[in-house]
Amino acid sequence: MYLRQAWNDPRLAFKSSDSAEGSSIRVYAWDKMWVPDTFFRNELYSFVHEQTVPNKLVFLKSNGDVWYVMK
Repeated sequence: MYLRQAWNDPRLAFKSSDSAEGSSIRVYAWDKMWVPDTFFRNELYSFVHEQTVPNKLVFLKSNGDVWYVMK
């Protein structure tokens, strides 16, 4: 299952040296970022599968838009 989330956090906005509008960077320190506490209403039981490598991907746009994917 893939869980994809997108939100805007103006605290993460940055000035880009790239002239392209909306340039983005890949973030590797996702464990230090705020992430919404997403839950499934009426769930009875759930767990996150243990893996050797975390399956997370975070992109940050210069305007503070965050794109977060978890597998």
